[in-house]
Amino acid sequence: MAEILFYHLTESTLEEALPGLLERSVDRGWRAVVQTGTEERRDALDQHLWIFRDDSFLAHAT
Repeated sequence: MAEILFYHLTESTLEEALPGLLERSVDRGWRAVVQTGTEERRDALDQHLWIFRDDSFLAHAT
């Protein structure tokens, strides 16, 4: 059965929360989908995920 989780941002921005959420998802062997409202937002998040931390690599595709 599929499991769908939603995360409500109340105290951090998406850019702050998303990398950690995705890292935990990968660690658990889960798949994740991030849907954005615009291509510009998608591209900005894509860039952020490549460079969010010097000591980490979070492979992803757009």
